[in-house]
Amino acid sequence: MKIASLLSALVALTFAGAIVLPGCNTGDKAEESKDKKSKKDDDDDDDKKDKKKKKDKKDDDAPAEKTAAKTAEPTGQPTAAKTADAAPAVSDKAPPTAPVTDPSQQTYPDVANKIADNCSTPFVIMTTAPNSVGADYPWTWTRQAMLANQQFKVVGGEPGAPGEVAFDLHQASDKHQNAWVLVGKCQDGGTCNKLAAMNKAIVAGSMSQPVCGKLPMDLSPSTRKKPVLRELGNPQNTLPDSKDVPGQCARLQACSVAMDPPTKAGKEKIGLDCQKSPSNFKTSCATKYPCAEVMKCLDGK
Repeated sequence: MKIASLLSALVALTFAGAIVLPGCNTGDKAEESKDKKSKKDDDDDDDKKDKKKKKDKKDDDAPAEKTAAKTAEPTGQPTAAKTADAAPAVSDKAPPTAPVTDPSQQTYPDVANKIADNCSTPFVIMTTAPNSVGADYPWTWTRQAMLANQQFKVVGGEPGAPGEVAFDLHQASDKHQNAWVLVGKCQDGGTCNKLAAMNKAIVAGSMSQPVCGKLPMDLSPSTRKKPVLRELGNPQNTLPDSKDVPGQCARLQACSVAMDPPTKAGKEKIGLDCQKSPSNFKTSCATKYPCAEVMKCLDGK
């Protein structure tokens, strides 16, 4: 009987423990869940605070960056007005210490279709003029180009050495409207190549071209009319006088290019601009010799 009562008590205790123990475990898990939730909430609050701090910092920095950018923007500088009677600045470079004395020393760009340097019958078609100008046309631009380039020596007869040049006037056929043609003749092809390059660099729109052997445009010894520009053998004889405005403008052009070929060859416009409005330029400077003095005059020195 006692044994039965003891067994009943043990069973009762066992059931009681089974009921109580789960209740204790549930409470622990609930607390753990609560702790995790609390920690998550705390972490979320920390994240929000961090984000707010970053946002606040960004908001504080942005105006400073905008202000700095605005401060760094360059301010426009007023441009000095150009006066109508001011001579153009021809070149900032100082004139060469010594003049070019040989065609091989010049720095004009070569022509596209050069002839052989050793050509024995070299010519240059320097330029042309309409028949209406007459046989006494002065060839002002070529004249001043030659005056500004003393590396070429104009001779009255046949050129007999490198650097020597002679000029003849030819008249083209009816097919070419009987135009007047200025032809240069050299002793060697190299000189004619350099002569064409020089004239093309200085004379605006020039189509100067060296030729070896037969002349173009139906030209021949029979179309030759007379020798011209022989006076170029003495440079002082070809300086433009005070009334020769086209000559003065051409000399300003020739000297400007001759003193700075790398920069101004084929690009300089002072001659054409001068012919349009001579009063805007110091045309009196064109009477100076040599070109170094012309440039000093233009620069007000």
